[in-house]
Amino acid sequence: MGVTVQVMKRGTLFPFRAQRLYELYCRHTGLDDLPAGERAMLEKDVFQAPLEEIWRQTREHFAVRDPAELARAEADPRHRMALVFRWYLFNAARWPMLDDSTRRHDFQVWCGPAMGAFNDWVKGSFLEAAENRTVEQIARNLLEGAAVVTRAQQMRTAGLPVPAAAFTWVPRRLA
Repeated sequence: MGVTVQVMKRGTLFPFRAQRLYELYCRHTGLDDLPAGERAMLEKDVFQAPLEEIWRQTREHFAVRDPAELARAEADPRHRMALVFRWYLFNAARWPMLDDSTRRHDFQVWCGPAMGAFNDWVKGSFLEAAENRTVEQIARNLLEGAAVVTRAQQMRTAGLPVPAAAFTWVPRRLA
C-alpha cells in the first residue's frame, strides 16, 4: 500500500521486513518474477512457509470476504503479490495479540507520540519498570493524576495562588 505507520522497532524485525516487502513490490511484477534468492529468503525468514501456501490461505480468505478482490488477484499477478504481502502485514498485527512467541520477531505494535510521552511521565517512578505496568496501576495513576491537576486548575481559576508543582503528578503505587 506504500503507507508508513509508526511502530515499535525495539525487539521486532517487522519494520525492516515490511519495508523489504514494499521494495520488492515496487520492483517486481508478481511472485513468479521474484529472484530465487529473494523468494527463498521470504519463505524462510518472513512467511515461514512456501509462498504457494500463503497464497492458498489468502485465496481462501478472500473467497469468503471479498470475491471481487480475489478475481482481480487471479487476473493480475502483481495484485496477487500485494495480497500475499498483505497477509504478512495483517498477521504481524495479530501475532502479538495472540502472544504467538514463535513470531515474536515479526510483531507489529503500533505506537505514536503518546507512548513516548507516557515513558517520559513514568521515568523515575515505579512504573518505569515494565513489570510494574499493570492496567490497574496505570489506570489508577492516570485517574488520580487527572483529579489532582483538575483540582489545582479549579483553585487557580478561583483566584487562589497555586504553585507549579501542583500541576505535576508523579506516578506512585495506589491500592
